[in-house]
Parts: sequence; C-alpha cells; structure tokens
Amino acid sequence: MKTEPLEYNSGRMLKQILNAIEQRQISEKECLVKSQVNTSFLSDWKNGKIKSPPFDKIYRIARFLNLSLDLLADNTPPPSQLPEPEQFLLNGFRKLDQLEQQIILGKISEMLYQKKNFEEQRLGTEQVAGNLLSGLDCTDAVGSGKKD
Repeated sequence: MKTEPLEYNSGRMLKQILNAIEQRQISEKECLVKSQVNTSFLSDWKNGKIKSPPFDKIYRIARFLNLSLDLLADNTPPPSQLPEPEQFLLNGFRKLDQLEQQIILGKISEMLYQKKNFEEQRLGTEQVAGNLLSGLDCTDAVGSGKKD
C-alpha cells in the first residue's frame, strides 16, 4: 500500500505552537525552558534561521503544550477515542469562554452531589426497611393456624 508523503508546512506548525503558547498565557521562553529546548529556538525559527525544525524539539514543545502531533503535522485532529456523546460535550465545552466553562463545571458538580445524596438516601431507606422487616416474625403475624 502506497502512502502519500506528508506535506510539511513549517510555518503553519510554528503558528500553531505560538497560538498554543498565547492561549496558555505563558511566555515563549517559559515554554522552551519547561520543554528543555534552547531559548533561541522559536526566535530562530520565526526569523528563518531554522527552516525544518528537528523533530525532537517539536516533540518536546508539543508534549509540554499538550498539542497533538497529528494536528501539528497535517492539521487534522487525531482519531477520537471518545464515544460520540462525550466528544460532542468536549467540543462544545472547548468553544465556551472561561466563565461559561466554570458554570458548566459547577453544574456538573451540583448534579454529582445530588446524585450521591440521592443514592445515600435510597440506601438508607432500604436499610431501615430491611431492619424493620427483619425484626418481624411472619409466622407470629399469621398465627399457627390452630383455633382455641
């Protein structure tokens, strides 16, 4: 099976990395230091001193920024491992601003809290009912069937 060669677009890759750095509100220097890449790397790349950046440096930066190598390489997201409804929720969540995301997280926390309380209440009710029923002797209630 013959595969098409990957079209390598260094400029697009650089732009995606710079956008990710900006979104995380960190400096380029901080990104490079934490990625263990020399601090002049991005400047050299932006200024054209580096035409084809080495994979190991791209990999370290992508890993630090939690960027998909699929997305960096050919601008296609990696295949999703999530079921369709979960992927829908995740995609929708990512489109929200920070305040809206906090509201959603708060609502989820509230729903989980209510679910936990409902389960605890249900188990408590079942336990009380079980205790009441276990104290009854059903043969006493029916009687022995003998008449005096």
